[in-house]
Amino acid sequence: MLSIPFVLFVAVSSCVLTLAISRYFYARRLKDMRLVTDALSKGDFKGRLNMSASDEWGDLARGINQMSEEFQKKIRQVIADKDQLKAILSSMVEGVIIVSGDSHVVHISPNFYNMLEVRSKEPNGRYYWEVIWNASINDLLREALASKKALRQEIAILHPVETFFSMQISPVLDERGALSSVVAVFHDITELKKYERLRSEFVANVSHELKTPLTSIKGFVETLKEGALDDHDHALRFLDIIGEQTHRLENLVSDLLVLSSLESKEIKMSMGSVDIGALLQAVVLMQKKNIERNKHAVHVNVPPDLPKVYADQGRLEQVFLNLLDNAVKFTPAPGRIDIDACLEGGFVRVDVRDTGVGIPAEHLSRVFERFYRVDKARSSDLGGTGLGLSIVKHIVNAHKGRVEVQSQIGSGSTFRVFLPVDNSPK
Repeated sequence: MLSIPFVLFVAVSSCVLTLAISRYFYARRLKDMRLVTDALSKGDFKGRLNMSASDEWGDLARGINQMSEEFQKKIRQVIADKDQLKAILSSMVEGVIIVSGDSHVVHISPNFYNMLEVRSKEPNGRYYWEVIWNASINDLLREALASKKALRQEIAILHPVETFFSMQISPVLDERGALSSVVAVFHDITELKKYERLRSEFVANVSHELKTPLTSIKGFVETLKEGALDDHDHALRFLDIIGEQTHRLENLVSDLLVLSSLESKEIKMSMGSVDIGALLQAVVLMQKKNIERNKHAVHVNVPPDLPKVYADQGRLEQVFLNLLDNAVKFTPAPGRIDIDACLEGGFVRVDVRDTGVGIPAEHLSRVFERFYRVDKARSSDLGGTGLGLSIVKHIVNAHKGRVEVQSQIGSGSTFRVFLPVDNSPK
């Protein structure tokens, strides 16, 4: 029979051993959990706990593993949403800046950098006024942050180039109605402003061009009605002037209709293979009387092997008629006009060169604008509408070509037209 001390020794030893084993497994499981949770806090979701136990430790391990999977799914979704938002903002034509409720820059889209000058290459986290130099934009952002209201305004930036933006700011509120951030979207409306200005100038110019001959016609008609009709010689002279002004109005309306059709692309081009040499000779023949009246010498030089161009023959005739007419008008008699053609880089180049009065350098960039005249008084006296060169440019552009001008005061002008070679199958 076992002695009592021995039994007590065995019992105590068993308890101590059991407690030691339990503490070992307890410490090991705690250590595993700590390693996994530490990894989770650092964004590492690869770690997993052993879920084989059927006790509370197993339930806790399954719970931690499930939480890890849910966190991983949520973070993947957040990253995907962030990448999608970044892609959307990057693909937008508009410039976008997001400013937090405490005035810090959260995000700037790539196009924002292209539209506006910023002070920092790493703007995120900075105050918006440290990033944006324009005072008007900063004032609007400040007002939007303070009022929590949507704002819209046009912004004009004059330096380094004149640029116009439509700026729209929208507040972003959280579920409690507190301001989370504001989103400012910038639309570049420079071209729209340019077209509005051109339209306004066009209306003013048309009104002026129409008013001059109409006033003249009205004045002479009233003079005839008041008794000049009985004076045969004066009456005929007045009627001649009325006829000239009517012809001027007719030319103006005709040119306006042509220009309007070209700009709206309503005119359908009848494209085909055109012999530029034969066309230039025909144009000179059409202007023969005008050339002889002004005592000019016109020389056409076209190589016999020059390729044909792909063009609308009627429209191309109009181009060179306008250029030759200008050369004749603005060249003092007797003058010389040379029309030379050659092949250059896949284009047929035609130069119309005169020995006329020339064009000042400051006017060269604008001579193709509608109604633009270098010498307004002389152009009006010569019966020009101010639309000829604008029509030339539109027709050449419609042929996928280009037109250039070089000039010097007192030494004449050279208008250079580039037209694509006819590469259509023969």
